[in-house]
Amino acid sequence: MPFETHRRPVFPVDSPADVTALVELLGQAATDRELSETLYDHFDYVAGAHPEWFRPHQERVILELLSGFSVPFGAMCVLLRGAPDHCVEHLAARPARYVLEVLAAIGTEAALTVAADLARGQRGASDLEYVGFWTPPAGPLQQRFSSHQLAVERRPVADLAELLAAEHPVGLPLDRVVRDPETTPVNWHYLSLRAAALPGVPAWPAEHLHLLDTHLSWGVTGAVGEDGRWHDESVEAGTPDDDDERDNDGPDGRAMVVLRPYDDTLTYCNGHIMSTPDVFGTVGGPPIGVYSNPSCRSCHRLMFHVATVTNHLRGDGDGFRSLYICETCHLTTSAASNWN
Repeated sequence: MPFETHRRPVFPVDSPADVTALVELLGQAATDRELSETLYDHFDYVAGAHPEWFRPHQERVILELLSGFSVPFGAMCVLLRGAPDHCVEHLAARPARYVLEVLAAIGTEAALTVAADLARGQRGASDLEYVGFWTPPAGPLQQRFSSHQLAVERRPVADLAELLAAEHPVGLPLDRVVRDPETTPVNWHYLSLRAAALPGVPAWPAEHLHLLDTHLSWGVTGAVGEDGRWHDESVEAGTPDDDDERDNDGPDGRAMVVLRPYDDTLTYCNGHIMSTPDVFGTVGGPPIGVYSNPSCRSCHRLMFHVATVTNHLRGDGDGFRSLYICETCHLTTSAASNWN
């Protein structure tokens, strides 16, 4: 089974003809909530493994069957990407709230321009921030994540030397990622990603991007220079817990990450791929949507979502950990959120 679902019935998704059959069910799904929820998992798999099977149906779904088309937003961005302008014109005449997300998912200049105008008129800009799109004061929406999604697979390392040599290490000593380990609020290293290995991520002044954490309730932001280490950290919310005893420099949880393409070797379940053995997150794609993306503390633009992992990557905390950057101000934010 290429995906896992707790919903019934389960339909085959082994060929283009199977996807055609799923599309034919969308009319019924518009008034059948259980069927709509079932198709959610099926189309998520199609987006990850075989988006080309959906492409012939793209226009029909937008023009005729959209009310039954319930999918994760990341899958919607894959399946509806690049739809022709007459589909945009059709959506512009239907100013329902959910149309904003569909236009954002289409992602063309025409779609992003119409969506921005609607968002400013309907006060829908904050809704779009949850899915990673910024509505500037003028002009089209700006997508603040990479369309290239990669699975974060965890692999063990033998020792500290192998950890330090890894392209994407997990569990680095704090003096490798912050300038002043004695005064920083940061006390936990989740993951470092080599910037040049991340397709679609803006240029970055340092070799690595760091996903860090505190024992605080929300997250932390740091400035980054050419040495890559955080400095001038500020806490977004919460207060320190003096009883916190996490030892980031200990060997527990040390590992490295390998980035895998989205394909039919992953397990798709409940809108994500983290049921796949040893996969604990995603690089690229929209944020998870529990909270809106943070805005840059300097320029106030919506920050760029780089990656989201679960706490199980290092076995600490509870929930998701997300990495954001402002490529203009060279600031990084690590945000924590509970399970959605």
